[in-house]
Amino acid sequence: MNEIPFYDDRYVYVTEPAGDVKVDIHNPVEIYNHLLTKVYKQDRYCRDAAMILYDHICGITSRNIVCGPAGCGKTYVWNCLKELFPRILIVDASNITKDGWSGGHKVTDFLDEVDVNDSDYIVVFDEFDKCATPQYSRGMENVSAQVQSEFLKLIEGKNEKRKKGTAEINIDTSGMSFVFCGSFAQKAGEIAEKQNSFGLGFGNEKKEGIAFEKELTINDLIDFGVIPELASRCTRLVNVRPLSVDDYAYLVTEHSGSPIKSLEKKYGMPIRISRKKKMEIARTAFESGLGIRNVSAQIQRIMDDRIFERFLNKEERPETRR
Repeated sequence: MNEIPFYDDRYVYVTEPAGDVKVDIHNPVEIYNHLLTKVYKQDRYCRDAAMILYDHICGITSRNIVCGPAGCGKTYVWNCLKELFPRILIVDASNITKDGWSGGHKVTDFLDEVDVNDSDYIVVFDEFDKCATPQYSRGMENVSAQVQSEFLKLIEGKNEKRKKGTAEINIDTSGMSFVFCGSFAQKAGEIAEKQNSFGLGFGNEKKEGIAFEKELTINDLIDFGVIPELASRCTRLVNVRPLSVDDYAYLVTEHSGSPIKSLEKKYGMPIRISRKKKMEIARTAFESGLGIRNVSAQIQRIMDDRIFERFLNKEERPETRR
């Protein structure tokens, strides 16, 4: 069976900006419905995220932990919400170090990006599980626990002094909401391993536990390394579900937020893809553990190659629409 061409030559470049997103952010259902157009199979997470944003806008701050495998959309949801509420900061927490230590970033470094006249932010710490993984100094001090203690001071509300140019200013964190995102994959794997069991009776096969099949609890996170003082102050614990190969295949072409549809808007051209290529992309995304980001990267890479080869072969350049 012949594959459908990866892309269609009959296109024009589109330069018009996308229309403004119109969602009433004072209505959590509208926020939720907006997320559903972009996020697949994470309805519970979309609902929780919508309520976090809605509460924050209403002046109700919160502290939240989000768990789930890599590539399932933990951070992507907040990138989508940033379209509605620009005061969302996404911070890479994977290389945060203890205050006073050299190298890496510090817990409060993100405050340099905060508008001093309006510190009403939702701060999302991505890869937070890296901070919670126990790490010990030569003196056997748990450095990760000390870093988490600095997070604890932050979420309880503090006036942090920062330099803006030559001036020293105070930023109050009491009006901020915080979201701690992490896979906690090691703990999910341990739980799955404990679920492995053999059936009773002759011929019964071993039942393999699957990571993230069982939702993580606050006690699981504390056992992993999150300090109890921080875990107990979290308003919500949200478990994001893993996606299957078929889920990724659906995301490639069918979902309204698919990378293909995004590229069609970007290039102003229809894109066609074979089922064989779609399943290949989905399988790679699933097996790599990189998820939807890997889907987007694969399609963009193939797209780049096709367009470059077209011009390399000196084909006629498509007409540009202005």
